[in-house]
Amino acid sequence: MPKPRIRTRLITLAAAAALVAADRLIKSLITGAVTGRALIPGILGLRYTQNTGISFSLFGDSRAAMLLISVLTALVMLAGVVWLLLGKIGGAVPLSAAALILAGGVSNLADRLARGFVVDYIELLFVRFAIFNFADICITCGVVLMAGWVLWTESRRHKTAVKN
Repeated sequence: MPKPRIRTRLITLAAAAALVAADRLIKSLITGAVTGRALIPGILGLRYTQNTGISFSLFGDSRAAMLLISVLTALVMLAGVVWLLLGKIGGAVPLSAAALILAGGVSNLADRLARGFVVDYIELLFVRFAIFNFADICITCGVVLMAGWVLWTESRRHKTAVKN
């Protein structure tokens, strides 16, 4: 795969920055304003929560774990930006996935550093599930997109190798 042009890499970073800005804006509007409101009765609601841990509030009571999570997240996000700028990530799907993952990781990291917790606010009312945020959706969609792309390209590569 050819190395993506610098313009493409910068557009990817700009897209990630726009997603971070969107998440930061949503969190600023939600913070303190919502105690619990159904947007779609029985399906989707808003409920402000402070997540001091990681996914599903794991390690929420440990300051050492929060520090470790923050440092690891910062290192992974920095590595992602460097890989992107060096052109190690290429193609529309991987670049889109990278933008989503970077945006979600950076925005949740900004919460951890500024507030000591991550603001979560999206609640699924039809199932007992963790309350989450737009950044979490970005990360999840990015990971699923990247995993699907890897599986698809590896499947095609395997089929090509078998034919030869």
